[in-house]
Amino acid sequence: MSGLPARDCLVVAVATPITESFRPDAALLVDRCRKLMRDGCDGVTLFGTTGEGAEFSVADRTATLEQVIAAGVPANRIIVSAGALSIPDIVTLSRHAIDQKVDGLLLMPPCVYRGGITDDGAFRFYASVIDAIARPDLRLYLYHFPDICGVPVTPNVVRRLDERYAGQIAGIKDSGGDLDFTEALMRRFSHLSIFTGSEMHVPQLLASGGRGTICGLANVMPRLMRAMFDAPNLFERRRHIQQILGADMVLSRRPFIASVKSLVADSTGIASWRHVLPPMSELPLLEEQRMIADFRTWEATLPPASRSLYPADPSSDPKVVSLRRG
Repeated sequence: MSGLPARDCLVVAVATPITESFRPDAALLVDRCRKLMRDGCDGVTLFGTTGEGAEFSVADRTATLEQVIAAGVPANRIIVSAGALSIPDIVTLSRHAIDQKVDGLLLMPPCVYRGGITDDGAFRFYASVIDAIARPDLRLYLYHFPDICGVPVTPNVVRRLDERYAGQIAGIKDSGGDLDFTEALMRRFSHLSIFTGSEMHVPQLLASGGRGTICGLANVMPRLMRAMFDAPNLFERRRHIQQILGADMVLSRRPFIASVKSLVADSTGIASWRHVLPPMSELPLLEEQRMIADFRTWEATLPPASRSLYPADPSSDPKVVSLRRG
């Protein structure tokens, strides 16, 4: 099976189902990856920010990746986030993922000692990791998400890494939320794959030559995201932005990962999908019910082919009552 497309590429940063003992539930993850790909995602990123990856052990992450691939999820449609606090752990995760023939690795600087980290420090981190991995078949996506780790991946860092490790820097995922910054990356590094983590920037990014998105909202709206990607031009793609914003406003009332997992739990009927890793908490029951009701109401405004979680109109279900106040 062919791997990720070179353009118009929709990759979901998949949420990770977990057991009562705070370990990945590989069987549920496999089912979810299959469903997301059937609904229009070209591939999945495992153990990223939305996937709570940095909180799982190396052993659990490597074992789960093997189980996902053994179950038939194509390795060349998987990007593995190798983020961890120690360089030896990053190296172990990276070498293992390369051995599994995944599309590539995603890596942001670790979220420790945030104050005063310079470009030299960020470069030294990535260079130390790449040198220790010591694999010519490495394909590394640099991950710019300063709100999470506190360390930006600046164009200067990208240039130095791309020059020293030509052919091993595959691209950049920009989750900084600044479209001007993303477009500057595309102008300076047109030979690299530029992904945005901001769903609202997808139309402009595609028009400017970017590869696509690695994003969290595709967990709950893959069909709508696919419809936006498949629209014939920038104008038609932009018509989907207000729809996406509507759902984003519903989910952003509470922590994003817990909200996504609540929706997946409700739509699948699998209660364990609500589990999140400490220090995060599951949504309070009343707030969860409001969020689900409002999401269902939002999704009912979409054409049936663009609905991902609740294909039926919620007005036809007597159990669904909107709890929004005002």
